[in-house]
Amino acid sequence: PDDSYRACLQTIASLVGQHVGNNTIKGSVGVAIPAVIREQGPTNSALPYLNGKNPQQDLQAALGCPIRLYSYGTCFTYYEAFHGAVVGANSLFGMHIDTHCTGGLVVNGVCMDGNNGIAGNWAHLPLPAPVPYETDGRTCWCGRTGCMESFVSAASLEKDYVNITGNHLAIDAIAAAAKDSDIVAENVLQVLEDRLGRATAAIITLLDPDVIIIGGRIGQMERLISNVPRKWPGYVTVQRPKTQLFLAKTGPHAAAAGAAMLASG
Repeated sequence: PDDSYRACLQTIASLVGQHVGNNTIKGSVGVAIPAVIREQGPTNSALPYLNGKNPQQDLQAALGCPIRLYSYGTCFTYYEAFHGAVVGANSLFGMHIDTHCTGGLVVNGVCMDGNNGIAGNWAHLPLPAPVPYETDGRTCWCGRTGCMESFVSAASLEKDYVNITGNHLAIDAIAAAAKDSDIVAENVLQVLEDRLGRATAAIITLLDPDVIIIGGRIGQMERLISNVPRKWPGYVTVQRPKTQLFLAKTGPHAAAAGAAMLASG
């Protein structure tokens, strides 16, 4: 639920209850949430009602078992590292791009959360090398302006299409329209590819991962695999980067599965 902390807790407890039935929960339950996980609880969440709350304590009281909270991006990336398109990569950076964006970093099979719990939080860095019309002060839900999320998320692309045509199309419909020779839809996707080229180039320059994985609804576009790396030579500090770009293969429940793996580990 996007508007109620209580409803969120009830939904999670109900889902766990449906899964275990009359059995006793053994071990910990892992929960992936869209937030930065700190000792004092989640912060910087796209679901504002989570900020300042203690879902770990409240869920433990509701379910009577240990709860472990993890960032959604971390869980998605972790599961993809073991069950996705490229298994066994030394370093994998995950970019989950949907209505909101998040990410994670796995090195040698270990999640790198960072000293502040924000490793992989690429979406709230400024869009690299903005062109003049991209400096219009786009406001992100996090309170900053110019965040990458405000330019490459599914919601932002849908808004771009509305601004040009006056009509709203979901991102999958925009992708289908581009295949059907819709000039505006094709332009929107080409702009996305250029922005993702700059975003991934920044990640390569900073972290130099073996693999970058794109998931979420944006990660369903096969054209990104060939078009985004073509942008790298203009922005990466080496010629012919060896980094590989793949689309996520583990489906919409990857983050939940990743949370389960982390909790059981």
